Amino acid sequence: MRNLPVGARNRNANKTGFNYKVNQMNDETYTLRRNVMSVIYEAKNKGFKLPRIEVRIVSGGDKEICGYAYLTSNVIHITEKYSKYDSNTLTALVLHEIVHAVTGFMHDDKCYLMNPYLRVKPDLTKTWKSFAKYINSTERV
Repeated sequence: MRNLPVGARNRNANKTGFNYKVNQMNDETYTLRRNVMSVIYEAKNKGFKLPRIEVRIVSGGDKEICGYAYLTSNVIHITEKYSKYDSNTLTALVLHEIVHAVTGFMHDDKCYLMNPYLRVKPDLTKTWKSFAKYINSTERV
C-alpha cells in the first residue's frame, strides 16, 4: 500500500476504466457519493482500520458493471446506477470494492463477498464476516 503525504491526492482517483466518466460534483452526485461514504464510515465504526479511500461516482461506460477499484491504490469507482441501489446491495458492493482497493485481492468464485457477481439480496451478516477475513488478514494502515 502506498502511503501518501498528508493532503496529497491520489493520481488514480480521477482515472477511469471501461470508458466510464467521473460525474461532475453537484447535489445529486454528492448525495450518491455520500451513500458510498456512509458504508466506509460504517466499516470504520465497526473497528476496521481502513486508509483514506478515494470515492468517485462514474457513468457512461461500455460495460455493465457495478463498480471497480484500482488494486492497492485506495480508489473505488461506483457506477451511478448502482450507487442508487438499496443499502444492503450497496453495502455488499462497496465492501467488495474496498477489498480490491485496499488489499489487492482478486475475485474468488467460492467467496461470498469476492464473487465477481453481485447477489440480488445479499446477507449482510455473511458479507461483513467475509469482509473481516480479508481486511483483518492484512497489516495495512
